[in-house]
Formats: sequence, C-alpha cells, structure tokens
Amino acid sequence: MSSQKGYFLSFLENINPVAAHNAKKMEELIFEDPSSSIVKARLFAEEVLNQVFKIDKIEAPYLSSLHEKINYLSREGYIKREIQKSFDTIRLSGNKAAHDGKFNDITEAFKLHKEMYKIGVWFYEVYSSDHLKLPIYDTPKPRENIEDIVQKKILELLGMGTIKPVQDKNILLSDSEMSEIQKDGSDSITLNRDLEQGQSYLLRELNRLKDSSQEAVENASQFSEFKDYLHVKRKIQEDLESILESNHQREKGNLILLCGSVGDGKSHLLAYLKENKPEIINEYTILNDATESFSPNKNAMETLEEILKDFSDEKIEKSTEKIILAINMGVLHNFINMQHSEYSYNKLKSFVTSSALFTQSITSHFSDQTFDLLSFADYHSFEISESGPVSSFYSSLLEKIFNPSNENPFYLAMQEDEKNEVHTMIHENYRFMQNKFVKDQVVQVIIQTIIKRKLVISARAFLNFISDILIPDEIQNINFLSELSVLKYSLPNLLFNRGERSSILQAVNQIDPIHRRSIFIDQLIVELNTLNDWSNILKEYIFDETSKSWLKPFDKNSLTDHSFNLFLEAFIRIAFLTNKKFSLNIEESSYKEYMHNLYYFNTGDKNKIIDFYEEVKKAIFNWKGSPKKNYIYLNKPVEKFRLAQKLHLKPNIQEYEENRKESLGAFKSSIVLMYIGNHSEKIVLEIDFPLFQLLSKVQEGYRPNKKDEEDAIKFVEFVEKLMSLGDKKKEMLVYFPSDNRFYMIKRNDYGLIGFERE
Repeated sequence: MSSQKGYFLSFLENINPVAAHNAKKMEELIFEDPSSSIVKARLFAEEVLNQVFKIDKIEAPYLSSLHEKINYLSREGYIKREIQKSFDTIRLSGNKAAHDGKFNDITEAFKLHKEMYKIGVWFYEVYSSDHLKLPIYDTPKPRENIEDIVQKKILELLGMGTIKPVQDKNILLSDSEMSEIQKDGSDSITLNRDLEQGQSYLLRELNRLKDSSQEAVENASQFSEFKDYLHVKRKIQEDLESILESNHQREKGNLILLCGSVGDGKSHLLAYLKENKPEIINEYTILNDATESFSPNKNAMETLEEILKDFSDEKIEKSTEKIILAINMGVLHNFINMQHSEYSYNKLKSFVTSSALFTQSITSHFSDQTFDLLSFADYHSFEISESGPVSSFYSSLLEKIFNPSNENPFYLAMQEDEKNEVHTMIHENYRFMQNKFVKDQVVQVIIQTIIKRKLVISARAFLNFISDILIPDEIQNINFLSELSVLKYSLPNLLFNRGERSSILQAVNQIDPIHRRSIFIDQLIVELNTLNDWSNILKEYIFDETSKSWLKPFDKNSLTDHSFNLFLEAFIRIAFLTNKKFSLNIEESSYKEYMHNLYYFNTGDKNKIIDFYEEVKKAIFNWKGSPKKNYIYLNKPVEKFRLAQKLHLKPNIQEYEENRKESLGAFKSSIVLMYIGNHSEKIVLEIDFPLFQLLSKVQEGYRPNKKDEEDAIKFVEFVEKLMSLGDKKKEMLVYFPSDNRFYMIKRNDYGLIGFERE
C-alpha cells in the first residue's frame, strides 16, 4: 500500500502530525534498522493516546506510563477491545526494543506495522471530521536496491501470494484443485505435491474436512478414496454386513429397513459397502430417500407404497426382491399406521411393532424371516461405562487426522509444510491436537454437547467441526502474528469462542470452562493477579509444550484489562485441555452423576436404580411442597390455606433387564422411570440431562419458578398423573400458614367425614 504522500498513515497528517511523522519514520526504518522502527511505533502509539486524552479532555495526571494510559482508556470505554490489543502489542514490543540491546527482529517490526494501521484507521474514523476514502492495508515493501533473493524471502515469510487469509478467494481451492489421496504400487498413501512455493499442503487437506468441500456430499452410490481413508468401522456396519452375508444368494425376498434421522450416516455406510463389499450388497436395490416421489402426482406415502409393493400382504409370499430402504423413523411410523389404497401392509406393521422400535426398549437390530431392521437411534457415536463416557468412533476419526504416520495424508502435509518453512497457527493448532489428552478432552466436549443439547453429530459434522477449531479466520506466517493474536487464533479459543460458526460450536460455547464456578479457577485467578513471575504457574497448570509457548511471552505487568482477560480465558481453556487434574477438579458434578445413573439404568443395576427413584421421589415432593413425610400439597402456596394428600408412589423396577457389560454402545440416551398407576397402567417419565439438573436443584431445596415449569412441561404433566394416585378421597391434611395449624379431614369406615387437629 502506498498513499499519495508515500507512506501508509499519511491520512493522519491533518489531525495528528506528530503521530503521522513517527509512522513515516517507522516505515522507512523497517528494513534498515528494525529495532529503531519498533521504537518509532511505540512513540506513534504514545502520541495517539496523548491526543485522545487531549481531544476528550480527560483529566488523569497520575497516569504516567503507557501501560496505565491504555488500561485507563480501555476500562473507561474510550478504546475497544481490538484496538486495546493493538496498543498492547506495540507497547510490549517497544519495551523489548528499548531494553534489550540485542533485540533487532524484523518480523516484530512487520507485526507492529499492521497494528499501527489498525490504530490509525480507528483514530481517523473516531476523531476526524474529514471523509477521505482510506487506503486498504498493504505490507511495507523493501527498496529496489535490496537483493531480489532477500525480497523474495521476506515476501514468502509474509505470505504474499502464498499463504493468504482464508477470506481470500485464492486460498479456497476448488474441488477440482483438491488432490485425491494417491496410492503408490504398495498401497501406501502418498501426498500429491502440486502447490506453488509457500502454499500450505496442510491447509489444503484440512479444507477437505469442511462442509463446503466436495467430500461433504454424501451419496449412497459413490465413495471416494479420501472417504475410504477416513472411514471408521462401527457396530451397525458389522450388523448390516452380517445380515447381508446371511442372506447372500438366498432366493426369497428380503427387506432391510435402516431406520434413523437426517445426518446419522446411512448414506455413508451404504456407499462404503457398495465400494468395499460389492459381492454382498449388489444383490440389493438401495433406496436412500424414500420420501422423494418417483412421480410428481404421488406424495411420500404413495411413493413408499409403490416401492414396497413386493412386501405387501398380497405379494410377500412370492417376492424375490431384495431392497435396502434407508428411512426416517417418523415416516416409517406414519406408513405402517395409515390406511393404504392399493395394498395392505399388516405383516410389515406386525414386524415393526414386534421390534419395539417406537418404545423405550433398545432396538439396535431385529430380524424376522423376510424383514430385517437396524435402528441408528440406538447405535450411538459414544459408549457409556461406570467410569464415564468415551467414544471409539470420534477418537478413531481424530487418529485418522492427527496420527504421526506416513499413512496419514494430513501428517504428510504437515511434514511437507515444515520442510518448506510454511508455519501458521494452523500448524500450531495441528501440533497441539497431536497431544493425546487434548484429543480425549475434545471428544469429551463433543459427548457433553450431545448429552446436554441433544445434538446429532455425524462423522461429516464432526470433521467440519475439527476444521473449524484448527483453521482461524486470518492465516499468516506465525512470525508476523503478535503474541495476543497467537492466543486469539489458538485452538482452545477457536474451540470455545466461535459459537457463530455452527450449532456444534454454539453448544460447545455453552460449556466453556471459563463459565464454571469453581474454587480451583478462583485460586488460579488469584495467583495470576498476585504473582509477578508466572513461570511456576505455567509449570503447574499447563501440560503441553506447544501451548506453553503461546503463554510464555506474558507476565503480570505486561497486560492491561482486556488483554489480561484474553490471557486468562486462554489459560483456563488450555489448562482444561491439557491438565487432567485441573479438568477433574472443575468437572460439573451434575453431569458426572447423570452419566453414572444413565449407565446404571441401561445395565439394570437394581440397587442403584432404587437409590435414584428415592432421589426423584424427594424432588417430586419438593416440587409441589410437603408439610410432612409422604404428604404432598395439592394447591399453590399463595392461597390462604394449603391442602395436602398422602401419596404412595409405586415404582415398577421389574422391567429393567440386567445387562452387566462394562461398556455399552447401544443404550437409551435418557433415564426412563416407570410407575404403576390405577388399573396397572404405566406412568412413564423420561429424564434427560436438563431435567436431571433441574430436579437435582429441587432436591436440594430450590423452588421452581414459572420458567422452570414451562421448560419442564413433561415433568409437570407426569406429576399431575401421579397426583391422581393419592389418597385425597380418603383423607386430606389442611394447613393454615397464618398460625401454623394442621387439621386432618378423614372419611371413616361408615363413609362419614370427620375433622381432627394434628
């Protein structure tokens, strides 16, 4: 960039000539004397701040240092967070240049040049009455007498024409430009090395994980080598293969129902089998979208009727058709329960009913002669055990991406970039994710979002999520990023502070460790606020060398308000992702308890189930209020007197089957309570995590408000059903709060009503 006056901040000359002069000298000195140019950058920042105090008539004579001035203006709202970071970056580098005689880093000078531009534009827009069209930012160029080879090297370091910001259309490689994983004669994976000098192979490969990539398009008929590499075998695949093999070369017809919901991996699984197991699946017609009509004159149900006519009651005995139908559970439910026009499907309905697909039972796989059913709903992407949840599926996907193996195209791309000296925050984040505990923590975060927010996270959505937490918005050589920018673009911040990018990241943002109330976090904050030397704190809390290097440049006296908050948030997130002890100390107890109880209910542990029923009983009585043991209020506390009835709950624990496996991959993802009602009817309550969390608070004495009742409407309805089981027709307790009196109204053996004072 060059303006009419020949330097990048010439537009400041009319409103702050001293700052403009320092900016001009800074740009002139970058290549000749980087250390002096950094000092000029600091003088520029000081002059801009002094002008702000002068223009806004701020009286603060006690502010002597640059640190104090930045802190004051930031705290009082004169400068925004991003601009405050730019001032801090210049101040920190200026301190190095002023106090270290050996400091002479040209990369540091380039960082400050950009930060000065940000400050200059902000100052002009806020304090100038002119309306000039400001020039866009461009890096300073070396003079023509600098040797070409030096110029080329500098431009490579800067990423000019090489590593471009992600918003630059040149970095978003088209699908045709993205190389397939190639295999040599020995079937080992090789990297297609076809990029221009300075471009990032790792970025190219990671871009293929995005939803916008061609690889994201799922098709039951196509399966690329890239998808083949990333494929992870799951239990549902093993069961489907078993069905196909048992029916191989069988003459009689067979209908396999793959039941699930959008995005659960049905298309991916079918495409994989078509590519890798053609001998057992090619006998079948694959119908992956049964709701799409073959004829514009037919709706979804009429289309299904035509598709399945060979499995109708009229034709099933003679059918030789073999069909795999991937179908939404809701569509299947509507189909078997509707009145059909041409054919009847009572046998299919009987089969689906027998499978218990639409009940609380676990139906992962069910077979009966002509029909087979696989329910994706009960094949989870993670497993539960008494020690907590894990996910072999997500962990295996992460291994595919981060395993340091010559069979891994991502790792090969990382190595190629290192050889070519291409080094950005993407590469730092990739190296950070190679830490085993970090990978485990990211998987735990994903499982939490599934449990707490009821997300369905397919392999494709998970891979897009991984690209989101690795690739920042701004991609530059790391040497030209300020220390604060390094923190900003680090994986821990991209993981927890990028909620606008996807529903997954939005859910992850809600479980950010910085929001947790914990004495251990409080202790960390106190230490960072009181100790000047943070080296021992780093050693105690951060168990990863890559992320430790992001935090090392900072100390207590180097950060102002906003910058300290950025540092603190990054520190807590990094500690959570790298330090097992710290992570366990700040773990949410209600989540841990919920996962334990979920395991006990799915394994049929009667003793643990009884304990949980007792806890829920206490929550039920606390929800409505209770004057004495086994009595529950019928009316609200705002009335002049309270009525209470005796209520004996009858849990039905006989229906919980024992399944004492150490780890469960097929399970119900919520806790199901069953009570025996009038005439032996079942009263069922499904407890998900939000309701569990609310009931835990109620059990401890919390009084639910109107919003709680609206959020837990199913629980409110459940309690009302239980209330009908009480003894109010035989006796009721009347309580007068004004003078704390109790009366008992009873119906005696002769049907007469009497009063007794309690």
